[in-house]
Amino acid sequence: MSDYALNIKMLAAADTINTALLVIEIIFILNIFAIAFMVFRERRNPQSILIWSLAFYAVPVISFVLYLFIGRGPRLTKKKKYLSKVLQGKKFYTVLEKSFDEFSNAGAKLSEDTVNFIKFNTRYNCSPCCVENEVKLYTDIQQQYDDMLADCEKAQSVINVLYFIYKDSEIGRLFREVLVRKAKEGVIVRVVVDDFGTWMAGKKFFEPIEQAGGEVVKFLSSHLKYLNRNINYRNHRKMVIIDGEVAYTGGANIGDEYANKGKIPWRDTHLRIRGDNVAALNLRFLQDYAYATDRKVDLATFAIKEHNIKSVVPMQLVASGPDIEEQNLKTTYIRLIYGAKKRVWIQTPYFIPDESFADALKVAALNGVDVRIMIPGVPDKKLVYFATKGYCAEMVKRGVKVFIHPRFLHSKTLLVDDEISSVGTFNIDIRSFKLHFEMTDFIYGKDFASQMEKVFLDDQSGCTEMDKEAVKNRTKRERFMECAMRIFSPLL
Repeated sequence: MSDYALNIKMLAAADTINTALLVIEIIFILNIFAIAFMVFRERRNPQSILIWSLAFYAVPVISFVLYLFIGRGPRLTKKKKYLSKVLQGKKFYTVLEKSFDEFSNAGAKLSEDTVNFIKFNTRYNCSPCCVENEVKLYTDIQQQYDDMLADCEKAQSVINVLYFIYKDSEIGRLFREVLVRKAKEGVIVRVVVDDFGTWMAGKKFFEPIEQAGGEVVKFLSSHLKYLNRNINYRNHRKMVIIDGEVAYTGGANIGDEYANKGKIPWRDTHLRIRGDNVAALNLRFLQDYAYATDRKVDLATFAIKEHNIKSVVPMQLVASGPDIEEQNLKTTYIRLIYGAKKRVWIQTPYFIPDESFADALKVAALNGVDVRIMIPGVPDKKLVYFATKGYCAEMVKRGVKVFIHPRFLHSKTLLVDDEISSVGTFNIDIRSFKLHFEMTDFIYGKDFASQMEKVFLDDQSGCTEMDKEAVKNRTKRERFMECAMRIFSPLL
């Protein structure tokens, strides 16, 4: 090879190196801007910033695309334009026509610790205590579906529906038929569904409801054509409110698998409520409906339904979401865990706590509190399940008892001591802490707590315990996958 040809090749190689260095420099500068944006605009925690930074440098193009769609905070400014003040402070008390003084005189014999927690919820979560209620607890979701359809058939004025997932399934079609029939009868039918959670059902599936005069709206469109940043922020709430008199809420969406008729065995928990708490759920629905429809809701037309419920079952509805700076539900759970004296029993399909939540459970266990966590033995998301088992292994080392249910346990429940129970949509994971719109009902009293205790112990009788020996005998592959998924859990 001649010296000239060699020089040409060396120059070409130098140009290639210079180009590569320029690309690296551009990527480096872009990453600095992206990280600065996360730090100063998104207010992320340091661990999340570190993981995203590593992802930017490891796979720059893919990571930037992912960050645009699932990494940034949601655009929720217009939510504040509509009903942001409806559920705040005294306005909520006025609508419910209840006060804490009335609760105190209602004959609910609760401990001082429970009363203090109720006061905490009124201050921190602006959640009034709804005193007179009747609550039915379901672990058989087919029975819950049957009762809900029967109640909808009796509707005279309005049916409000909100679900994260509504599937084109046997129960989905049955429910749709009822809603169509009632809409044709002149009943106001409003259906709000999360766009991402119901994408498989498709627009045509819901058309019969609209053709009958009902309304179906999507919450936070996830369609790529909008190029918005809301795709990672979903409405995970579930509720049906009928004539303002009866409500259903809990862990189950609309799909055959929730009634244990799917590909994997399933166990879920749901509630049927009559009484004061129905108004709280209805207001929660109206806030989400106002945002989804981009319209104001005239609360002057909203009236509290009179009821004949005299049983004293105090309840508080607590909601959280990415539209609120505080992680309300997580903070409320932590407040309960630190105050527990006897027990903290949790059922959750996913267990991916942040440091503050994990520390609360560890401290409770070290303080002699009976801390139990029940997770599925059959996962629906295998990679996420590795993270769940990894965190549970750490809990076992700190004295927490972990039980593995033989089905996919989708229940989201909490039992603290002898008087405080919670049933809702809230998972113990980072998504529920800060990315999803969630809610749960706190139910107070020994009678309902006894029901929750029986359900937990019945489930536990069929579980396998993850004890220290089981943690020690994990395979190298399991340990590796658990560590890997724990590292990347902040990206969720």
